[in-house]
Amino acid sequence: MMDNNKLIKGMAAGALLGGAIMMLDKETRQYVIGKSKTAACSCRNAAQHPSEAIHTLRTNYESFSERLNNGIDQAIELLNKIEAALNKIGEVDEAVNNQLGSADNSKEAS
Repeated sequence: MMDNNKLIKGMAAGALLGGAIMMLDKETRQYVIGKSKTAACSCRNAAQHPSEAIHTLRTNYESFSERLNNGIDQAIELLNKIEAALNKIGEVDEAVNNQLGSADNSKEAS
């Protein structure tokens, strides 16, 4: 239990130290400040217009869900095509092996 606690504390300290060191870079600092201002503005807007924020969240969720479902459908379709191609290859391989076996049998009979 104590080792787990030390690990988490060490990871948190490392993350804080790494973040502090990165803030020495001017571009990183400007990026963080810009993103923080954008997030604060978004939070303020959501607090002032909660129903609009919920509507936007629901709309974005539905859009994401639809895109995810389409992607899953396309992946399933692709997997079905791959399976069909592999089955065809297996059938061709079996037919070739049968023909080779027939050829070998006819050579042995001669």
